[in-house]
Amino acid sequence: MINRRIPVPLFFLIVSVITPRTAIGKELPQFSDDKPSLELASEIVSAMTDDEALGQILMFGYFGEEADKGILEWITEWDLGGVKIFGWNANNLKTLAQTVGEYQREALSSRFGIPILVATDQEGGWVRHIKGSSSETAGNMALGAGRLPFDALMTGRLLGQELAAVGVNMNFAPTIDIFVDPRADVIGPRAFGADPEWTGILGLAFMKGHGEAGVIATAKHFPGHGGTSEDSHGTLPVVQADLETIRGRDLVPYRMMIAEGLPAIMVGHLAFPAITHDETPATLSKTILTDLLRGELGFKGVTITDDLFMTGARTDGAPLPDVCYRAVMAGADILLVSQGPDDHRAIHRHLLERMKSDSAFTERVRESAERVIAMKAEWLKRPDAVPFTPRTDDIAVPAPHSDEFFLGQAARAVTLVSGENFPVPPEKAGDVLLAGSYNDFFREGLKRYPEARTWKTIYEPTKAELRRRGKELLRAARDYDTVIVLLPDEEISILLNELEPISEKVVVISVLSPAHLNDLNWVRTALAVYGTGADSFRAAFAALAGDFSPEGILPIPLGNRQ
Repeated sequence: MINRRIPVPLFFLIVSVITPRTAIGKELPQFSDDKPSLELASEIVSAMTDDEALGQILMFGYFGEEADKGILEWITEWDLGGVKIFGWNANNLKTLAQTVGEYQREALSSRFGIPILVATDQEGGWVRHIKGSSSETAGNMALGAGRLPFDALMTGRLLGQELAAVGVNMNFAPTIDIFVDPRADVIGPRAFGADPEWTGILGLAFMKGHGEAGVIATAKHFPGHGGTSEDSHGTLPVVQADLETIRGRDLVPYRMMIAEGLPAIMVGHLAFPAITHDETPATLSKTILTDLLRGELGFKGVTITDDLFMTGARTDGAPLPDVCYRAVMAGADILLVSQGPDDHRAIHRHLLERMKSDSAFTERVRESAERVIAMKAEWLKRPDAVPFTPRTDDIAVPAPHSDEFFLGQAARAVTLVSGENFPVPPEKAGDVLLAGSYNDFFREGLKRYPEARTWKTIYEPTKAELRRRGKELLRAARDYDTVIVLLPDEEISILLNELEPISEKVVVISVLSPAHLNDLNWVRTALAVYGTGADSFRAAFAALAGDFSPEGILPIPLGNRQ
């Protein structure tokens, strides 16, 4: 009953401030309410102010390791929906867990009690934003070489458990780009391989493993980054493939994973002129985001942009706030922007102003906010959900039994590419020279060949300088019976090519993408491993010494080396 001591107009003003878009006398819906996810999300968004709905579709990065005051304020004032953890935030796992707990406590005390998404990039292999004692795996291409879905499942489960231990509930993984362009080192070993079906199988297994740990998996980079050697951090890559090619290649793993309930997809800053008839990035293209992804593929989950601070999203010179507006109108649900606070404020201010005058934009924001909240309700209310307040006294990282699993997985991936002089047992190797650039390469090599000498390969600015260094290595190597060299990339392949005159004594251990072995077609003995951590080198030298026979299968085509 209305309190008559308060003037009626004033009463309605007070009610409208306290419970906007909610009927008088009706309690606000709460995230904790026991209702189906879609129904709950619809009720909450209907009760939200524009500020609150907009906040749910924003995901911001922050500087430093401790809880950022600006992020805390925006969680309170805007209902900020998510934060992204970068490497610079995660040097200390205890501090990270404390920071996540602070963010979540602030979010849970908001009007609707909606927790935030805490996301990162923990793909395995070289992309590992949360370091410390977290597992350093051999990476996706090693899983592609092993071709064991169980290994992908366990990788997703163990990495997910480690993320959950510090409160991270969303991971921008797996990368399911198809390996197409051998020069595409920006993707390279982040891809499972060149086979679309195997990519889908392994990506799906990784996703299921993450699900067992309560972590939201995010497949990327839609519609596919493997067909270009350019990096969207610094430019807009252009993929010339037509729609039929994309359907039969890049979209195959997405179809497979969408059919099994893929919760989220990250869209890349990639132009597909044969599909869109212009060079609009996929993140800003309604043709890609709405017509293709939602229409043709039937995706009903959450779409998130790759970091809109990247050059690939802004090549036409448009201001960042306008780029964000265009991404939402194209069909993006979450806008990811890494830095910094001035840009975040400008984005929020601009988009909120657009909501006041653009009903179509307001509708899109609220549609996306519903998807985001529904996904949160589906994942963050589970009995086995990632904790909002992670333990800081005893952080379970690395995950139990992860050390032995990831070493075994690295060993199962070792691939014998050329085996003329394989194996090389230490007692028959004679005088050994190890030439490479990774400390773990030398450390593990010296365990197997303790009398070996070492030679550090050094990157040079020109091909001529690389060849000069290669000739220096050749002069040194002539005095040895066995020369074991490390091949990580195209630059070092130029240096190593100078060893062709002594090919009979050279053994190449390829790491990352083995595509660069094509540049050394004279090599008689070569092993491929795919990670750069100690496990990968330990497995490589164990195979070389004859401890086991490599059973890995080349996950990408290598000319006539198949």
